[in-house]
Amino acid sequence: NKMESPTKDSKRRVAVYGGAYDPIQNAHLTCAAEIIHSGAAEEVWLVPCGPRPDKPKLKTPPIDRYVMCQIAVNTMFSPDFPIKVSDAECFGSEAMFTYDLLSLLREKHPDTEFVFVIGTDWLQEDTNIAKWDSKNHAWKAGDPEDQKTIITGDKLLEEFHFLVVRRPGYEVTKTSEDPTGLKRFGPKLHWLDMPDNMSFVEGNLSSTEVRKRNGLPQGFTRIEGLVPPGVLAYIKRGGLYR
Repeated sequence: NKMESPTKDSKRRVAVYGGAYDPIQNAHLTCAAEIIHSGAAEEVWLVPCGPRPDKPKLKTPPIDRYVMCQIAVNTMFSPDFPIKVSDAECFGSEAMFTYDLLSLLREKHPDTEFVFVIGTDWLQEDTNIAKWDSKNHAWKAGDPEDQKTIITGDKLLEEFHFLVVRRPGYEVTKTSEDPTGLKRFGPKLHWLDMPDNMSFVEGNLSSTEVRKRNGLPQGFTRIEGLVPPGVLAYIKRGGLYR
């Protein structure tokens, strides 16, 4: 169940690669580049998330995470390489639910087909995309708190394609009835596969590891080579993750 490359008559296809990017690191950039090299999308948009009250560890202001993404993309890729940073979410008052983000992008860019990038870590037993929420825009002060959100995961799976990246340690079971292993999760999930006998280059680097190392004595020297030099300089100058 491989995602076919766009044809010249189809809409421009953009892969939406969301995340906290706290901070952006080299594995993020490699994955974004591999999406382009796979031919599954014509552009990749990195979308740093907005404020997340549910993630108390996410203390870095959105402006810093956004600027680090821009530094990374503009210093690590050539100017015509189609990877961009989108501010669609990060400067809002709160992070957007996935369906709301994709619906907003679709509304703003009707000439574009948006594909959402997920890892196999999102396809485990304890995760069910069909139960994902959206903001209930009809909710008003005084209404029950549990009505602030509504379930839109079913619409998300029906209306948008997903590009699935294999993550080390998170397997998806394949069966004779479901040889791709993805059909049981939804009708529009596709593996990120590489053409022309290329192998997908993956990394196990995480932003958590970068933050952890940077908090150690001489931390700045311990993340050298894990983040782009410009991002390292920004972290140093701002005293981030200390």
